[in-house]
This record gives sequence, C-alpha cells and structure tokens, in this order.
Amino acid sequence: MNQHTSTGIISLITKREPVLRAVDADGIAKRELVEQLRVSRSTVDRGIRELETAGLLRRSTDGYQRTLLGELLLSEYDRLAGKTETLLTGRELLAELSPSFELEPIVFENATIVTPSQHAPQQPISAFCSLIENARWTQTVFPAVLPQLIDQWVELCDQSMIRADIILSEPVVSTMVSDYAESLGTLLAASRLALHQVETTPSCGLVVAESESTATAGIVVFDERGGTRAYIKTDAEEAVSWVRKRINDYLMQSTPLSEQPIE
Repeated sequence: MNQHTSTGIISLITKREPVLRAVDADGIAKRELVEQLRVSRSTVDRGIRELETAGLLRRSTDGYQRTLLGELLLSEYDRLAGKTETLLTGRELLAELSPSFELEPIVFENATIVTPSQHAPQQPISAFCSLIENARWTQTVFPAVLPQLIDQWVELCDQSMIRADIILSEPVVSTMVSDYAESLGTLLAASRLALHQVETTPSCGLVVAESESTATAGIVVFDERGGTRAYIKTDAEEAVSWVRKRINDYLMQSTPLSEQPIE
C-alpha cells in the first residue's frame, strides 16, 4: 500500500481509524492506547508506525498526538462516512435509478422514504398530498397527471391560508385540458393558485411546503411506466434549499398558464 497516494491514505485511515481517533490533539502514551483500545501492544505499535510514516501522527511529550494533517483527514473521513450512511438510507431506491438521475445525496438527510405496497399503492402520493394540505405556502413541480393530486389542488382553492405555485409540463397540461377541464378551470380561476407551464419535462415531482416556522421538501420518483416509485420527505435545510433551487429553475423557464392558449 502506497501511503503517499490518496487511495493509500484512505485505506490507511480505514484500517487504523481506532488508533488515529484515540490519539487526540493533546497526546497519549502507547500504554494508554493499549488499555483504551483493548488490543495488543504490537497492534498499537504497527498502527502508530504506519500513521506516523504517513504524517498523520507525531511524537509528543505525552507520547503521540495527531498532526494537523491527521486532524483534517480524520474530519474528512468522518464527513464521507456520514454521507455514505445518509445514502444508504435510500439504498433500495438508488439501486433502481439510472446513474444520470438528478438526485443529490443531501435529500436523504433526515429523510422519510415512502414506497407503494401491494395493499397501499397510492401511499407515496397520499403522503405528498398530506404535505401540501398542511402547508401555508407551496411551490410544486409535477410531470405526471394523478387524480388524487388534482383533487388535492382543487381543495386548496377553498382554503384561505395558502399560496401555491404549480408548475406543469406540457404533456400534463394537455391531459388536464382533455380529461380534467373542469378542475383545470377551477385552478385557473383561483386567486391563491398560480399555474405555470414548462416545456422541459421534469424527471421527478418536487415540492417545498412552508408553515409559519418550518419548510419541508418532498420528491416523488416515478418508474418507467409512470407509476410512483417512492416519495422522499425531508426538512434538512440543505435538502430544502436544493429542492427549492430546482423548482425556481423551472419557474424561471415557465410561462404563466393563463397566458397560454387553452384548447
């Protein structure tokens, strides 16, 4: 193992992480390491020798201590481990998606993932609708026509404490014109709802829902047949910001639906 390459350093930290972590910035003697880690003296000796050679540890008056390089690399190692753990919460979903699918790891932080079951195939959309129902203000991008969601949007028209921006793809608008004309008319007439049409078809459904004090993001992932594969809900600040940015990007590209000819 070449300890002077990034791959070699990562392998070394993975292998010797208990020793590197136990040796803090103040310094610690080998005897204390043996007692603390409950390993043999030879194991501690090998770990210290390898870490010292790589520049992650150095001798101190009290034994050994981490160097600044060791401190920084351990911090980065912990950050990577945290990201890996976050991604593993979405393991089953991510394993089914194309590597080009636009989804950031941050969306899985503090996330609840709802998937359809045999007895509750509409569960992801029900959870999506519940988020919208309980919000005071929402921004939504949706690339599919789902009756349950359309009914939820129509219900919003009767609520007094809501402002909603709804961004629809051209195929969705066409389907609503032909199959849900009455609902579409209700939405267009609602003063608290603003409908927008975008030419680009989004790869997933997006929503940011805000109450008086909190903001929550939701993502609906579809399968190849247009069915719902999963719904991801998170209130992690970075995840909400990422979803909000994507929605705003679509909003900037969109045209108010009231300005589109409805035929």
